[in-house]
Amino acid sequence: MEPDVKICGVKDALTALEAHRAGADYIGLVLAPSSRQISLEQARHLVMTLPAIRFVAVVRGMTREALQELLQKVPVFAVQYHGEADFDWVSMVHEAGRKAVATTLDERADIILMDGPEPGQGRTWDWHRPASDKPVWIAGGLTPENVGTVVRTLRPDGVDVSSGVETDGVKDIEKIRQFIKEAKQWR
Repeated sequence: MEPDVKICGVKDALTALEAHRAGADYIGLVLAPSSRQISLEQARHLVMTLPAIRFVAVVRGMTREALQELLQKVPVFAVQYHGEADFDWVSMVHEAGRKAVATTLDERADIILMDGPEPGQGRTWDWHRPASDKPVWIAGGLTPENVGTVVRTLRPDGVDVSSGVETDGVKDIEKIRQFIKEAKQWR
């Protein structure tokens, strides 16, 4: 079975639609501080404009109140939570009928995302697939040139890319197409 592909850090409807048409299974919307950050209102607009696309809200260190607001206002498919939470974010996400993507080995989550030490920075790391009964996605420094090797060797359930499909800090649809092609041909 071919791995899922998530194109992260998308900021506009045209890029989301083109990535989806190219075969992306998920589109990541960054709500955490980043050069790719969008507002809650922008996220809601994208999700409501393109309801057929599975959007993942990417957050970091979000408070219980902010997560509750996100879950109430933006009907994303899933929430990807980076950082430590002092509350049970997984249960909140599940109670809202959404999927939880954890960046730690949290077996309560629906998906485990193994990322580099600085998410979104495009830095490679010692990619590995942990032992888990949950689907495992690999991220961090992936590009169209190296994703095939990662898929062949680690057999992840999914791969996640952001800066690896950009040119001068902007999503590049040709790089997105090449990444998806390379990721999906090896399983």
